[in-house]
This record gives sequence, C-alpha cells and structure tokens, in this order.
Amino acid sequence: MRLGTFPLPHRAPSSTSNRLTVVDVLGLGPRQRVGVIELKVLQLLDNKVADFQGGSMELKCFEVCDATGQTALSVWDRQISTVQLGQCYTFWSLTTRKDGSRTVLTTTPSTLVTATTVVGQPSSLRLVTVTAEEILCGPATGVKIVAKPRCPRCHAGQDQLAIKCSTHRCERCSMLQRTPAYLVTYSGVLIVAPRDVNERSMALTNSVMGFVREFCVACNAHDGPALEETIMALPELVVSVNAEGLVVRFAPAVVVSEAMAECSQGDIPDA
Repeated sequence: MRLGTFPLPHRAPSSTSNRLTVVDVLGLGPRQRVGVIELKVLQLLDNKVADFQGGSMELKCFEVCDATGQTALSVWDRQISTVQLGQCYTFWSLTTRKDGSRTVLTTTPSTLVTATTVVGQPSSLRLVTVTAEEILCGPATGVKIVAKPRCPRCHAGQDQLAIKCSTHRCERCSMLQRTPAYLVTYSGVLIVAPRDVNERSMALTNSVMGFVREFCVACNAHDGPALEETIMALPELVVSVNAEGLVVRFAPAVVVSEAMAECSQGDIPDA
C-alpha cells in the first residue's frame, strides 16, 4: 500500500485520566484544564457577539449538568453548531473560569465535541435566568449576508483569499495553509416588518445561518446574494430575537404553522 492511500480516520482521544464530573469542576478554580467530561445540555442562557483579537466571535452560553451537579458552559464560534439543546455530549479539552462564586466551563480552540449516550441529571435542578426572546412575524424588507473565510489558527477574517488557489497565507498570523482549511463564517443584517409595528433591524450570526440555509437548500452554501434573494422571496418569516438584537431562530411562517398544526392534531385524543 502506498503512503498516500493510508486511511487517516479522526479519532477522539482515548485517555480517561483527566475525566471529571460537574461536582469536580465546581471545586476547581479559574483557568484549570478539564480533560474529559460528559454533559447534558439543558438550556440556552445567552447568545452574543464578543470582540476577539481585533475581530468578533459568536458566543453561546448553555446551562449543563450531569448526575453530580449543574454548571454553565460557554461555547465559542465554530463549535456552536455542534451543541444542541436536550442532547448529551462528551467534551475534550475545556477550561474553567469563575462566574461570581460558581466555577463554569468554556471551550478552547482545541476542544473536541462528540455525541454520547444518556447523561444523568441531579434530582433537583437549580433555577437559572434565561435571556428573554421576542418573537416577530412578518415579511423581510431587507437583508444583507456576508460569508467570510476565517483562519483556523488565529480566527482572523480574510479579505484576499482566492477560492481557486490551493493555498493562502493568513493575513494576520502569516501561516501558509491549504485554502479548504479556512472556515467560512456568516454575519449579516435582517430587517422584518411585523404587523402593525415599525420595521425591526436585527443581526444574523453564524449559528443562526444553519436555520437560514435549511430553508434555502437550492442555494450554494457560500453564496450570500443567492441566500438574500431566497429570504426576500419568502412571503412571511417567524424570527426570535434576543435582547442583544441577535436572531436566535429563523423559519418561514408556513413551516411554523404546519408544525403547530401537527402538534395540535397530536393533542386530540383517539376516538
């Protein structure tokens, strides 16, 4: 077999020497490494865009638990799409920080996330404050979507990357890398005209673009103008926006109506 034909599967780390539980984490101080931990994702606490190294990165904060306790987990940037509410995951290479008196977790550039089997939860859960969301329904009256490649090393946005070139040198860290290694992230603005109120302008983030692309399957994933045209062609949208002005969820109104109708039918008892 030639060297170039050896399979190179991506494997999760096998070491369990640094495996911790939530109660272990709560006893740690800030900036401590957590090698391996299994967590159940309970709630989305917050969604924001934070300044990072001269640019911006999306951040989502979740309430998580296992059978021993409950804490919070901050998930950054490209790892956000790997974490869903109500699901259980194994996390490798997290770190701790303090949120008041509570020790919480955060992802790092080397964090690996994989789905796992059922993770337990405490007999009673701590009440947490969740960021309020507003639901708006109406047609889109304006939209702008920007697809921007970012360096997988330093996360800097790239302005001069040529898709047809095999390599590209990062415009910040100067690392020469293969062009497909650069991660495409999205940002943008959506303007919606709800019934009987003024137009509302809100920000589109990289994570919510998963919802957008789900209903724009005919578009190239990185084709911002095509995504914009598809959104403008939808007769009505239902969007959830948080206090930061970020779109948290997005769907055509007809899809939401169909889902609600199915739920309603499911509530009707059998004759």
